[in-house]
Amino acid sequence: MDSSDDYPRVATAATPLIGSIYHRTWTYIAFIWLGLGTTLPFNFFITADPYFRYKLHDPSVNTSMSPLEFYYENSVTICASLTNLLTVVLVTYVYVPYIHKTRIYTSLSGVTLCLSVCCVLTVINVQQWRAIFFAVTMLLVMIQSICSAVLLNCLFSLAATLPSRYIQGLISGQAIGGIFVVVCSIISIVVSSNISTAALIYFLLAILVLISNIIIYFFLEKSHLFQIYSSAVWEINNEYEVFFHESSSHNDGSHPTMSITSLAIRQRLYVAYKHIKWNFFGVFFTFISTLSLFPGYLSKIQPAYPSTEYPNSLWTKRLYAQVMTFLLFYIGDTFGRMISLKFQKPSLRYPRVLFFICLSRFVFIVFFGFCHFPNANGFPYLFKHDAIYTTIMLIFSISHGYCHSLNMMYAPQRVHSQLTSTVGALMTMALASGTFIGSVLSFGVVTMYGDSTPMIREYLR
Repeated sequence: MDSSDDYPRVATAATPLIGSIYHRTWTYIAFIWLGLGTTLPFNFFITADPYFRYKLHDPSVNTSMSPLEFYYENSVTICASLTNLLTVVLVTYVYVPYIHKTRIYTSLSGVTLCLSVCCVLTVINVQQWRAIFFAVTMLLVMIQSICSAVLLNCLFSLAATLPSRYIQGLISGQAIGGIFVVVCSIISIVVSSNISTAALIYFLLAILVLISNIIIYFFLEKSHLFQIYSSAVWEINNEYEVFFHESSSHNDGSHPTMSITSLAIRQRLYVAYKHIKWNFFGVFFTFISTLSLFPGYLSKIQPAYPSTEYPNSLWTKRLYAQVMTFLLFYIGDTFGRMISLKFQKPSLRYPRVLFFICLSRFVFIVFFGFCHFPNANGFPYLFKHDAIYTTIMLIFSISHGYCHSLNMMYAPQRVHSQLTSTVGALMTMALASGTFIGSVLSFGVVTMYGDSTPMIREYLR
């Protein structure tokens, strides 16, 4: 049987041109780099938490952290996930998801601008306006989240018109993006002992990557590959014009524009949902269980033995969370996605088994509660060795990547080829919804294990 890599998912008019694609390896690498750029902004805001805690720290508070410090990661995840969810809904169900280069350039430029503002803020003293700095940071997080969601929608639509290896490259780039961000963070910390200087280097690296994304996409659209893509996209975009015209002709001004497109979308969503509901909720609960812990709770885990015996404070105070939490998670997540391509158990025939495996990941909320978390709220501290925390973290991250990838691969295989794009929209909605709800629950997890009431009382005194 021929590989699916040999048959691109493009419109009929573009199919005869496929045999003349050149430089496939360069194009595959380009999609990996573009995929890395889609996850870069959010990961940079999360892994830079030592810098933001430093900026938000209030010396007048006697407790170890002010409320703004304590809930920084939770606030970032909920702001990013909420705007991401709303953008996905708008792009997918309200505005027809056109694949247009203007959206890609605008999104990349918007994210670059947000990170540029962060660069400027690193050299400004914000001690007198910490609350304003916090609000500005959350606003930047929301803007970059909107841009990233639009960018990801366009790039997935672009990759969907080409052989499946390019979608694999885009997904692989997203997984590698987390590792890349943590490595950049570690380099910036090692290069400079000053937190603000390290953050400046860190954000400059992010800006350089995004600029390179713009350049790569510029050359990609000039390539022969992009000409094939343009032919397919022209048919995809114009497929909906008849619906728009029919909607406009029936709109008499007294009724809202409820087009035939909306009716068709609802019917397709219902039919597709009936076939993929177990995979839909598998992704949904996978992201709830992950985001309820990472990064809001896990980034606050403190060193245990033997790290506490290590005399160098650089490891315990600045590098521990970067390596033991963020780097391990992203490595495990990438590894989980990789093994799902070769080892697929349970098989496609047992969606309920896979769903219950995803559901069982909520047990990690209990396991991580036994680790070294500050301001313990009476919960026993049992796992007093870094090796135990490392083991749990690797199992947690590998299971996330594996369950996520397996559900995403199985879902399109359960429906007719004409419904695969609808399935993609549903699975994206499951991912965005799970991320948002998990981010909200992370506040509860942090409060459950770390009593922040004395901290808030001291801050408000």
